[in-house]
Amino acid sequence: MFFDLPLIVSVPGSVIFLIVFLIVKSLFDKRHIFRFARDYPGHKFYPVIGNGFHVIGKNFFVAVQDVIHKFGHPCNLWLGHEYNYITADAAEVKAVLNHPNTFDKMSFYDTLKIAFRHSILLAPDDIWKGRRRYFAKSFSQPLLNTFVHFFYKKSVILLDILKDAGDRDVFEIFERYTFDSFCESIIGFDYDLQVNPKINLVECISELQAMGGKRMITNFYYPMYLWIFSKEGRRAWKLLKEARSIVYKICQEKRKIFAENSVCLDSNLPLPLLDSMLQSTGEKFSDKLIFEEMFLFTTAATDTSGYTLTYFFTMLGMHPQVQEKVYQEVMSVVGCDRHIYFEDLPYLKYTERAILETMRILPVTPFLGRKASADTDIGTKLIPEGTNIFVSVFDLHRNEKYWPEPLKYDPDRFLPDEVAKREPYAFIPFSGGPRNCIGKTYALMLMKTCAANVVRNYEISSPYKSVTDLRLKSCVTMKTIHPLECNFKPRMHD
Repeated sequence: MFFDLPLIVSVPGSVIFLIVFLIVKSLFDKRHIFRFARDYPGHKFYPVIGNGFHVIGKNFFVAVQDVIHKFGHPCNLWLGHEYNYITADAAEVKAVLNHPNTFDKMSFYDTLKIAFRHSILLAPDDIWKGRRRYFAKSFSQPLLNTFVHFFYKKSVILLDILKDAGDRDVFEIFERYTFDSFCESIIGFDYDLQVNPKINLVECISELQAMGGKRMITNFYYPMYLWIFSKEGRRAWKLLKEARSIVYKICQEKRKIFAENSVCLDSNLPLPLLDSMLQSTGEKFSDKLIFEEMFLFTTAATDTSGYTLTYFFTMLGMHPQVQEKVYQEVMSVVGCDRHIYFEDLPYLKYTERAILETMRILPVTPFLGRKASADTDIGTKLIPEGTNIFVSVFDLHRNEKYWPEPLKYDPDRFLPDEVAKREPYAFIPFSGGPRNCIGKTYALMLMKTCAANVVRNYEISSPYKSVTDLRLKSCVTMKTIHPLECNFKPRMHD
């Protein structure tokens, strides 16, 4: 037995030695990053945990805002040994979003792999390029013009729902509207989520968002293969399966309809996204990939446009003078009761400016992240390979360098002459560069259609006096911590 003692002692000793060796190796491999990081402020770095313990337990958006408020920007955030360079400078943002070395997503997006592993959102640069070119046909302007009919049709249902909204969550109401609009336009399937409150897709996504906001930080300290077996992990998996099953059933129903009505379609003509992918089954898209892409587009379109509409109407309720200008423009362009057509949308110029100003002051995607695949010159500095570059869209959109009185709600910031004076990348609600949001035009057309129909039928009010009254949180998309109060009173037309 005495001969076994050194062996027993050596096993834990070897484990400790291995752990120490790996930590030292990781630190040594990142020595070029440490040299870069020492020029920028941040919490004190500790060899094993970085400086992320300052933000553990907080929502990701809140945590990053705490760091920025303490140190300004640019600044550092270490989550374990993952280095994050935080910036809100338009020139740096332009360089980062356009440089080929920084097309890949940064590490915090790994949290989303459980839901969108093979989708275009997380695809590496070489896969993303080809898929983006293919999808672009389904977002061509002639095809988008045909979608306005569906946007309007679903907004008519929305008007009835707002009449009896009571204490319902305003976010949920507009998420259901954007989901229905997406289903009938992009998927080609009439789902009617607005009139089926028992279907809780929106609630599933909302709860998953809340979990994701914390998980983005703990992911660096609490690996996915362990977290998934925790109480919160099991709950998240259950919610994800429920949300995915709803979208899967919709895709299967559409596949059945597509097969029953199959005709030889001209592949050169633009088709709605799901039709286009179904036609290419076996060539470019497997059944699994089709579903993953549709789940991504469904959740992304539902969240971003739904949240922006919620904020837009809240801002109109807080600023009656802006609301009146929007109302007068809508009445002059489309009148009080006629159908809204795609030809009307270009004339709703002030309405669009009010939407854009909402997206500036309350960007639903408050941050973007890229990873440097090699040492990258962004003009102002050389970003070392392996750096996570964290773009704070929220702070960029409120940066006094580009936006005088940044908390003031002023749609005229987006008059053509004002836009021409500004750094182009000072405003990036749809990201920027080659990997920007493919649905930008779709989203603006949807929101303008909805805005016009709601504003001409309802007078909106809100108890908030300032945007600072809104307490915010975020995973990938940003919403308020508290229920949002926004009231809709029917207008009396002569």
